[in-house]
Amino acid sequence: MKKTLAAVAVLGAFAGSALAADVTLYGRVNLGVHYAHSDVSGSADETENVSSDNWGLRSGDATGSRFGIKGEEQISDGLTVGFQLEQGFNADDGAESDSSKAFSRESRLYVKTDYGTLHMGRFGALDSGTGSVDVAAGFSASGTGYGDNIVDQSRVLKTYSRLDNSIAYTSPEFAGVKFHAMASLGQSDYVSKGEWVEYDGEESSHEVDRYYGLGVTGQWGALGAGLVVSRMDLGSDQSKMIGKDLNKTYYDADDTLNVTAAVNYDFGVTKVFLAANYYDQGEASPTLDYSQWGVSLSAATPIASGTLETAVGYSVGTNDLAAAGTDDEIKVFNIGAYYKYPLSKRTYVYAGAGYDQEEEYGVKTKTTEVMTGLAHYF
Repeated sequence: MKKTLAAVAVLGAFAGSALAADVTLYGRVNLGVHYAHSDVSGSADETENVSSDNWGLRSGDATGSRFGIKGEEQISDGLTVGFQLEQGFNADDGAESDSSKAFSRESRLYVKTDYGTLHMGRFGALDSGTGSVDVAAGFSASGTGYGDNIVDQSRVLKTYSRLDNSIAYTSPEFAGVKFHAMASLGQSDYVSKGEWVEYDGEESSHEVDRYYGLGVTGQWGALGAGLVVSRMDLGSDQSKMIGKDLNKTYYDADDTLNVTAAVNYDFGVTKVFLAANYYDQGEASPTLDYSQWGVSLSAATPIASGTLETAVGYSVGTNDLAAAGTDDEIKVFNIGAYYKYPLSKRTYVYAGAGYDQEEEYGVKTKTTEVMTGLAHYF
């Protein structure tokens, strides 16, 4: 009896602390059935001209399965400090989506004042389409899309991912306009990629990739618009070859430039989004000097208590250092539709289908994708 009372007292103390600090446990679980058919043609090696069919149970096709902890405390009038820790996982097998990090999706501390919000930690870039600081998710009806490439703007618009060691600022709203700024001082990853290894250099030095971005967004009634300009300063020691001449294969790549602009309008019966992007990677290696442009047109339409999202996109890129005798262009075209129907405020069912075609240096890959499933928020 004494042990029971003690346990209740301890739990009560923790609950009281959590309430005082306004801490929330939250998450999402998404599982569904996914089918994809792929055809590859045009390869010089005819054995690589193949077709494949794959289907199975998948996690995260509609929304990434995740759990997180967030909370904030009001220090005084006009001053609030908060945090967000979020980890992704695969609901079909229980594995972490990134076992190298305890909170791979987001690890953020922020300070919110009347003059804006300062963010610090790991989170998505301004033009990532994901996370608390990103603004590009609002550039299309579906953000980064569903499945592998269904209504996916990242297939035709250059988007970055989550970045370590980041500092960002979000301004208050001025006449419907917000300003955004972000810098990432270097990645912390050490990832093997075949013969190559991504190296962890000294933070904020020329050895590591550093990201800088500026953005502006506006909403004036039914009309919205946004612009993000970013640069990735590629580290001189970011990659080198394993094996012979280990210390002689550094390549000091050109810095990248990424510009994305978008406009949207809510007609009532449907909300339409138009986004365009220019990306210049520069000379990234002795065989790659790449630039591309792309455009995405999408819409979100309320239908029968649910929402239908549709999109079409196209991009074309050019490698000025392509090998002699090969096509120097990379072209992507995709089109798709996705529908979700809410069963409650926290649960919905979904279905989607899409077609994606990529032509890279003369090799054409066509993929048809179909999926359906269930998502629950808590």
